[in-house]
Amino acid sequence: MRAIPSASLSYIPSAFDAWRWLAIYVVASGALYFWVTHAPMAPVVVLRPGPYDAVIPRVSASVPLYLSYALVMPSIVWFGRGRNWLLPAFFAGALAAGLCIVSHLFWPTAVSRSPAVSGWIAWLYRIDTPLAASPCGHVALPVAVTVVLAALRVRAARYYAAWSAILALTVLTTGQHLLADMLAGLALGVGVGGVTTALIRLDVDLRTAAALLLEWLCIVVTLRVALSVGHWGGYLVAAVIVATRQHALFILYHDATHYHLTRRRFANDFLINLAIGVPGLVPIEFYRPLHLAHHRHVGTADDPERNYLYHAQPWKFEPLDTLPLVRQLLGDLFVVNMVKNMRAYRRANGRGASMSLPLLAAISTWGILLVPLVHACTVRELLTLAALWFVPLVTIGALVQKIRSIAEHSGGPGVTAGWNDWTYSWRVGLLGRFFIWPYNINYHQQHHREPGVAWHRLPGLRASDEPVLSSRQLLALLWSGASRRGSQR
Repeated sequence: MRAIPSASLSYIPSAFDAWRWLAIYVVASGALYFWVTHAPMAPVVVLRPGPYDAVIPRVSASVPLYLSYALVMPSIVWFGRGRNWLLPAFFAGALAAGLCIVSHLFWPTAVSRSPAVSGWIAWLYRIDTPLAASPCGHVALPVAVTVVLAALRVRAARYYAAWSAILALTVLTTGQHLLADMLAGLALGVGVGGVTTALIRLDVDLRTAAALLLEWLCIVVTLRVALSVGHWGGYLVAAVIVATRQHALFILYHDATHYHLTRRRFANDFLINLAIGVPGLVPIEFYRPLHLAHHRHVGTADDPERNYLYHAQPWKFEPLDTLPLVRQLLGDLFVVNMVKNMRAYRRANGRGASMSLPLLAAISTWGILLVPLVHACTVRELLTLAALWFVPLVTIGALVQKIRSIAEHSGGPGVTAGWNDWTYSWRVGLLGRFFIWPYNINYHQQHHREPGVAWHRLPGLRASDEPVLSSRQLLALLWSGASRRGSQR
């Protein structure tokens, strides 16, 4: 077996980070699992036992071993602390669990189980529903972890392999899953472990990959709920959530512009085009030349951001009066300013995206991914999904991105009181991170100073005595009325 590149395993998370990951995983997966097992959002397919299932005995004593599944992820954090295999193993386990939940969300299944009169199995049946049957997450998660640890040649792989075998047996002897469910979970676990291993071999930053997948999980769940609710109010809420998560994906896309997803260029561009470049209608091949030119010429007449992004718009890098600000924001919300941007770029003989192999591969992959979606959905559902993706992308998402862009660069030293740089940095809270500044993009001054540093390392670049704006100052940066009111107090 070829050795795994050491660069992929150079990150050892702190104990705080590892336990924080676990807490987030437990809360998120627990809430989603409770949802799919108590409020299925589609007709439930009841799986009938096959001939092999009929001969598998129910063993009450196997219930504690079955429940040991809840300890798999905590054990990874505990035994992996201070070791470089913690992140890959945790990534694989969380990905396997997430894919199982998404499957249960769209295609709910339940096992047909015979009633248990007494004993631990009867107790288990009272606290756990027969839903979320296939694929079996009790098998998929530990198998994915085992595959990754085996690929990394970690001694713990043998113990997780034994644990996987025990869980595979107990899901059958408790009657919670059928043989087909277990085999589906096994296949999923092997697949997830293989994909994770491939990402490691490609030196992919698993923190960025995990962030991309987490944003997509949020989008998929939101779209599924919106389809189920089928009400304009639900669509409006979904549009806001989808737009903010698209914006977050574009922040990670910005990082990939600098090859921070992986230094292997084909893999970097393929993965980020797959994640957002293609569905977001902005291939990385189009954006990268403009963005790198922006870094070289920030604040000058050659800065493409100043030439195109704010072309024929009220914003001139100074707070606007009320009516010009309203015109600016409404122009972004209703696509007017986007049309102006595109016209300015075309008049300057700007080139479109080159049809590279990574882009073609990403487009082809999306074509394959959409086939089962088209097959499973009605025409109305497909149109609704398309509207919930593309309308927020060009309206709310464009507005959020413009506000963030305005908050990234000043009009020059001294234009903003107390600020002597072309680029801002911000101190933000949870709401600010969710809507405007996800993934440390608020450290934009540090990013421009060190563009070779990935998003998760940017906070460490800011010196304690460096100035920073408070997110509460954003309104004053945009609106002159806020500045006047502040000076009158």
